Amino acid sequence: MGEQRYLQADCTFRPGEHTVRVTLARTALRVEVEAHCTADLWRGEFDAAFIEDLTRKTGNFKQFGIFCSMLESALMQSSESVSLELLTYADLETLRSRKVGAVAWPPRSTSSPLSTKRYLILIYSVEFDRIHYPLPLPYAGRLDRVTLVQELREELVQLRAQHLEETQHLRDAGACWMHCEAFPPTLQLAEAKTSEQRLQLRVKSLTTELASCRKGRRTSASMAPCSQERRSVSLESHRSSLCRPSLRSPSPAGSRLPRFDPTAFVRARQRRQKEAELRK
Repeated sequence: MGEQRYLQADCTFRPGEHTVRVTLARTALRVEVEAHCTADLWRGEFDAAFIEDLTRKTGNFKQFGIFCSMLESALMQSSESVSLELLTYADLETLRSRKVGAVAWPPRSTSSPLSTKRYLILIYSVEFDRIHYPLPLPYAGRLDRVTLVQELREELVQLRAQHLEETQHLRDAGACWMHCEAFPPTLQLAEAKTSEQRLQLRVKSLTTELASCRKGRRTSASMAPCSQERRSVSLESHRSSLCRPSLRSPSPAGSRLPRFDPTAFVRARQRRQKEAELRK
């Protein structure tokens, strides 16, 4: 979990369809839930200490990384042992009362800040028991779809341009690889592939989120349940190397051409990168 990961899925909660967005980082978790028909938004940010303390209070402790993996599995519906629910504070109090066998208290006033909160419940089902991990999400108002769509479009354009630039660079490097006498460093090639895959995932996530916002705008106008629309962006992936052709000066007839020196090549590449960073 060294890099941030963006997840999004449409889920059916009471009273209708919602979009759940999750941002996973090494020591932080961000959760956002949007109601399709009202555009109401709830958002919460949690650090690793909060999550681990929350799980400890339930009697079934989970490390932060394990909890994030469980949340991802529940969102992607890839495991039958974990699931999600969205509850109000009154629903949560009723659930707690049933668990301990006590009488539920009357619901709080609708003007209370707790009444506007929502709780995304991660349910872990084990043999003979179900553990509920509630994530409190304060009310964040109604989503300004016009502004959000514009921001998503701008970010998507920037990412696509960056991806095309890197793809072109990889194509050029791949073309010159045929003229090299040695393979490029394996680590640099792996980093290039990882960077390209990360850009593709981010572009796909933004495209899905943009499609969801457009769908939400149509639903908000009619105040009717929104149909799910999924779009994906298929980006061309090219396998390539990062070497550049070595420059050679003409040699006298009959003399042997100097062999390619990988160490000198790597040092020269590092020097060019430092010069480029200094120019920036």
